[in-house]
Amino acid sequence: QRSLEAAKGRIHIGHCADDLATQRGLLISQAMYRRFLQPHHSRLARIIHGFGAKVFFHSCGAVADLVPDLINSGIDILNPLQFDADGMDPVALKAMFGRQISFWGGISVQKTLPFGSVRDVRQEVRERINVLGKNGGYVLSSSHDIQHDTPLENILAMYDEARRGH
Repeated sequence: QRSLEAAKGRIHIGHCADDLATQRGLLISQAMYRRFLQPHHSRLARIIHGFGAKVFFHSCGAVADLVPDLINSGIDILNPLQFDADGMDPVALKAMFGRQISFWGGISVQKTLPFGSVRDVRQEVRERINVLGKNGGYVLSSSHDIQHDTPLENILAMYDEARRGH
């Protein structure tokens, strides 16, 4: 709150994070999330919203089952969108929640960027834009930090394809 006060309206997005899942599923049950974490996330979101900013929430893994709870907590933007994790279907997430939350990420740092071809990267970028970008609410980026062994041509292909617009 003190940071937001000191910024005097110049902060537009407040970032918070709690990794809530693994590649296979949630780390805690939905009931435990609602009891132990949601009150804190809701309080943080109220503070951030009180300064006119959006709430960016980072959680790795298979968080699809918690998206309704994150929305109810006041989360505006979900990151990093690991579609390699179980149950993380971009089409389903956009259809069910695309009007209530924005998505940020989704280009695989586990498969496509490090191990795919330039063509694979371009195809994944087009798919993410066409699905998640439909009617807005999507920021294209890698699903997490791009690692040092990722081929430069794949990184450049991601940005070039995104810049082309679809």
